[in-house]
Amino acid sequence: MTYLSDSCIVNKRYLLSKGEKHYTKERKLDNILRSTTLTAAALVNQYIQPGCTVVDATCGNGNDTLMLAKSTAKHVYAFDIQPAAIQSTKALLSEHNIPKEKVTLICDNHTNMTAYLSAARVIMFNLGYLPGSDKSLTTKKYNTINAVNSALSILEKDGLCCIVMYDGHEQGAEEKSALLEMSKNLDSSIYHVAYISMINQQNHPPEILAITKKK
Repeated sequence: MTYLSDSCIVNKRYLLSKGEKHYTKERKLDNILRSTTLTAAALVNQYIQPGCTVVDATCGNGNDTLMLAKSTAKHVYAFDIQPAAIQSTKALLSEHNIPKEKVTLICDNHTNMTAYLSAARVIMFNLGYLPGSDKSLTTKKYNTINAVNSALSILEKDGLCCIVMYDGHEQGAEEKSALLEMSKNLDSSIYHVAYISMINQQNHPPEILAITKKK
């Protein structure tokens, strides 16, 4: 499944293959490499399956939570330690008429996610600070490492943990370094890890760490 915008259907056609009729849609694709958030969304949507459980571990102002809530996932758990982030996310979901029963908003540290659910198909982290708020309130490396380990403990087989990292500030650089060190030492018989960086862009663009569980 490719992550596509809602308004990019061009036309429809039918193809015959091995005697069976397959319905396809020709669409204009978004240029997902122009934005790390688009790249992360495209990657995440490859893993979401109808009826699955997904997690936004850092809901912030709610954009990732909204994207997950609009997917075919059955339920979304969204965490943030800041009450303002929970309220912003709640308002955004309401604005887009997302059913309340589809999303559980939790004002708690994401290291505690295992207290709320036992399995998830997709778990997203968008690190750093809450946009438009106090920039000194940011995710920290030790807490983030613990949260990612909690996420991996409940990640389903063939599921995805997608982490968007920002190294343009001191805490973010330390956090990224710790995450890369942790992830490169994950058991290769259990996990595949990919590191995605926009290497020719300036001003410290966000980067993606993607971890999938093989068994």
